Amino acid sequence: MANPKVLLLEVQRANSPTFAAALEKRGYNVLVERVPQTALKRSQSFSPDLVVLNAASLKTSGARICRQIRSYLNHTPVVIVADKKNVPDANCGAAATLLIPFTPRKLLNSVARLLPGDDSTSLQVGPIKLNLAQRRISCAGREERVTPKQVRLLEFFLRNPGQMLSRKAIIKHVWDTDYTGDTRTLDVHISWLRSVIEPSPRKPRYLKTMRGQGYRLELPGQ
Repeated sequence: MANPKVLLLEVQRANSPTFAAALEKRGYNVLVERVPQTALKRSQSFSPDLVVLNAASLKTSGARICRQIRSYLNHTPVVIVADKKNVPDANCGAAATLLIPFTPRKLLNSVARLLPGDDSTSLQVGPIKLNLAQRRISCAGREERVTPKQVRLLEFFLRNPGQMLSRKAIIKHVWDTDYTGDTRTLDVHISWLRSVIEPSPRKPRYLKTMRGQGYRLELPGQ
């Protein structure tokens, strides 16, 4: 991806590291903003590929600001830089949280993993495309960011289209366990996955239930 755009929200303080120079040196097109509301307004025209929120420099956990960013830029990943004494909650919507102190390289590695990659980071079968690096599923004009378990689940189906996958095989692959006494967790994850890829989740077109056996991904041309 040529010159990805990064929105950096941070305030320069004597006791807080700044990351603008490291991001620019890596070749990113960086827009630095100091005020959250200004950053939100500028984001509409700048259309960043990723946001770095230096919450530590703002003396906040960043949770509230992250939620605001997500409401403006729903599919844009946010990396929060936080202080160990003021950590954001896990439900704020951040794609990654880094606790200072850390080296600029650690931030750059996190940014690189979350930016849209080349075809080697994506897997597409039929109308379903899975971005492994960003944990995003695209299907029929919709795009959703999903959990690591959902990524592993869909990847397993996409690499085995048209094959009946037993519950035991799926649980072993996704959860790395042979225990199949309670399959409700699998059923819930299947339901979540259908809500993303199916035109009508209650009448699945792609992810079919093989009663008493498991599931099969049926796609056009497979």
